[in-house]
Amino acid sequence: MDIQEIVSGIASSDALTSVAGKVGLSPDQAQGLLQGVLDHVTNGGAQDGMVEGLAAKAGISPDQVQQFLPHVMPLLQGHAENASDGVQGMLGGLMGSVGGLLGGADDAQAGSSGLMGLVKGLFGSKE
Repeated sequence: MDIQEIVSGIASSDALTSVAGKVGLSPDQAQGLLQGVLDHVTNGGAQDGMVEGLAAKAGISPDQVQQFLPHVMPLLQGHAENASDGVQGMLGGLMGSVGGLLGGADDAQAGSSGLMGLVKGLFGSKE
C-alpha cells in the first residue's frame, strides 16, 4: 500500500467526512487538506509556516488546519498498518512534524499529549 492508496482509503470513508464536520470543513476541503499535508511532508517542507501555507492553499483559516490535524492522525495510523516500510517511515515523520506543530498550540494541548504518545509508539518506533 502506498501513500495515495492510504489517502484514497481515508477519503472514501465516513471517518474523514466526520472529521470535516467537526472542524467546519466540507469533505472536499478535508480531502484537499489531507493531500496538502502529505504532499508538504513528502516534499520535505519545513514545519515553519506549514499551517499557514496549507490554510492559504485550501482557502480556510489556520485555526481550522490546527483543529483538523489531531483528528486526522489516527486515521492515517489506522490505514498505515498495511503500508510498506517506506510509507510507514514517511508517516512516522509526518506524525512527528505534526506533533511538533501542535506541541506549542494552546488550543491543542489536550490533544497534543495524546498525539505525541502516538508519535513515540508509531510503527515500532521506540523513542
